Amino acid sequence: MQNVPKKVIYTRPPSTPKLKNDWLTIVLKLLLFGGIFFTTYFNAKRNFNSLFAYTIDSTYAAYLSKVTGVSSLQSMSMFGDGAMSVIFKIVYPLSVSTIILLLYTLYAKFFAYLVFNQSRVIDLSFDIRRFRICLDTSVILLAVLMGVSRVIFNYYPIANNMGMAIVDTVFAVISLTAFFLLYTRGMEKKYYPILLNVMLIPAIVLVVVV
Repeated sequence: MQNVPKKVIYTRPPSTPKLKNDWLTIVLKLLLFGGIFFTTYFNAKRNFNSLFAYTIDSTYAAYLSKVTGVSSLQSMSMFGDGAMSVIFKIVYPLSVSTIILLLYTLYAKFFAYLVFNQSRVIDLSFDIRRFRICLDTSVILLAVLMGVSRVIFNYYPIANNMGMAIVDTVFAVISLTAFFLLYTRGMEKKYYPILLNVMLIPAIVLVVVV
């Protein structure tokens, strides 16, 4: 009697759980957007102050355009101080904050995907809501620290040019440490090295981006 081949049934692996928003997650998202805006606002303010010289003097703008070949300097001088202030202090930080928040959403989904798949391998429960609360809180901390540093460095431009990259890297490490401490509360210590290994790629991405 000829053996009948067994039928192989392919089962699709489970996908990363989707976050169902509630009042806490919504509040955290609003705080996160506020923290990002807080950081980008002072960057925009500094950029506006650096443009002040040629926005008030069209002759100076034309001279810079001739020397540097950047014709946009002259076109910028056509705007009034009030319009330039609105663009750089409100429109620009709002736009940049929205883009950063969208990119962070993709980053959070990628991070959750890694943690979820590793949790399945080691048979560890995964709560997407708890994960996002811990991650959002740590990134809010990062945004606030970066915003405060922008305020301080605004008064020390030389220190700003020399130490911003180092300070941001330190803040990124603090943020990742905060996430690790929050997320591992109540977790057995034997899972700590596994989580640290999963965090490696997201940590590199965060340090490079900031």
